Amino acid sequence: MEMVVTDIARLNPSVPRQIETRPSNLGKVLLICEGPTEVLYFEHFADIIRRNQNKFAHLDIESIPAKGNAQRVLNFAEEFLQEETNLRKYALYEKHLVFDCDAPTDIERVIIDMLSSTNNYILSLTNLLFETWLLMHFEQVEPIYSDTKTKVGNRLEAALGKEYTKADSGLIRQIIGNGDNLRNAISHAYALEERFKNQNLSLEKDIQKMNPFTTVHSLMERMLYEMERSET
Repeated sequence: MEMVVTDIARLNPSVPRQIETRPSNLGKVLLICEGPTEVLYFEHFADIIRRNQNKFAHLDIESIPAKGNAQRVLNFAEEFLQEETNLRKYALYEKHLVFDCDAPTDIERVIIDMLSSTNNYILSLTNLLFETWLLMHFEQVEPIYSDTKTKVGNRLEAALGKEYTKADSGLIRQIIGNGDNLRNAISHAYALEERFKNQNLSLEKDIQKMNPFTTVHSLMERMLYEMERSET
């Protein structure tokens, strides 16, 4: 099925930016993702960029599936970047690890290993699962229904008005919408970030207590900024 390109850079100006200072410049980004749903999500934006290279020539987004949990994502990334060809090709890329925090059970140890890598990974994680981030496109996710995959799935289906299936490009396009949904997700994620910051919790020690939580919004705000900037 051909992906329909949304002109997401034309955002509703009534939706305020969440940070007053300009986000750091985004250029080349490599995303090593836990599964196909995450790949489809980021490929939606990569497709817009590729089809509008005259506007977004400075952006390059590539996503690769690691097909496993957080530990598998790390192992895959380390092996992938040990290959000389990949090391040279992606030398100037930001390297993001995109993963859920539902497994393995010692997820804090995995996060520490990720942050200790010489590949300087940026963690684009979601707790409990990536669908928590997707649900944030519609509502502020609260702990009362973020504690199980079933509850998140039920809330997402209620928001969509249809059954949710993983790795469905049509549903991903519906969730992202024309940009306002993504703005909502960023706003909701910032609220969670502030909540846990006030509790002095950290990813390396407390991620299992930080539910719901995500860091995907940081990358997505920078991406939106660059796309908006190219429109002016």
